[in-house]
Amino acid sequence: MSGITGDKMFSHIDRIIGDRKPITADIFLTNYCNNKCPYCTYGRWELDAGKTYMRYEDFVMYAERMIELGVEGFILTGGGEPTINPDFGKITIWLEKNGLHYGVNTNFNEPAYIKPDYLKVSLDGWDEESYEKYRGVKRYEQVRDNIARYASWKRTESPGTSLGIQRVVHSCSDVYKFYEANADLPADYIVFRPVESTGGNFYNHMYAGEETEQIIQAIKTLMKFDSRVTLNFKWDLLDRQEDSCTAQWAQIAVNERGQVMYCCHKPYQIVGHIMDDDILEKKRKAGTDMRGCDIPCRMTAPNMFVKSMEQERENACFI
Repeated sequence: MSGITGDKMFSHIDRIIGDRKPITADIFLTNYCNNKCPYCTYGRWELDAGKTYMRYEDFVMYAERMIELGVEGFILTGGGEPTINPDFGKITIWLEKNGLHYGVNTNFNEPAYIKPDYLKVSLDGWDEESYEKYRGVKRYEQVRDNIARYASWKRTESPGTSLGIQRVVHSCSDVYKFYEANADLPADYIVFRPVESTGGNFYNHMYAGEETEQIIQAIKTLMKFDSRVTLNFKWDLLDRQEDSCTAQWAQIAVNERGQVMYCCHKPYQIVGHIMDDDILEKKRKAGTDMRGCDIPCRMTAPNMFVKSMEQERENACFI
């Protein structure tokens, strides 16, 4: 899996110049988690206190509505861990039965034998102590075992699923420690991604540029002898702050209550409900304070692509 990048917008030129209907849906199946990651985006905000999950019946209703709106792919993710939704199994069976494209972002503390387009596991650690430091619980060996068992199962049952492991990198040593400890896992890809923070403040210190360059070089070194290693595209966007979210229409983020958020990283900004007749109009009219956006952001590359498409060019009649 090549990841979420701006060039995928080439596949949707018709929507950019046409109706601009949403392409991807980020669906929060729960608002609670079985990990306690200190870097968690959703831990920063004061959200609903009670535990809530999306019921199977509601998921089907919301998904059918999103398909009507133009959605082609579903990402099961969330302000919580999707696999611990009590109806997770029923939901994935429905998606598979209907031949729908879907991916899962998970900590995989609980095994799930499913057939998504991709299954991305946030592993983060290289032993029990590091896993507890970065994910708040001691489940490293259990998750490794879950990954290995799933990989063995998918060879015959779901060979089309792309299985990946991920590490959020804080330092250059993270890259090597994570790789050395987990390279033996039968993953299809190993991705290292930067820390996402409000306004990019994690990288607003005098040594950030030097440290980042060392990290990127470490990842590139591993890529030379292991094709599974992936340099996340967000490393090129650490200092990119957009003036507006020009490609915001391309994704729709729905929480466990069916409420539509401005984007998956702004769960506190609700623009309407997915069942509203005019939800796309509400979404188009919604503005946001870009200073509160995470940097780097997955939407930055699509934003740059759409902005370039919208740019007026002089003497365009002369090619």
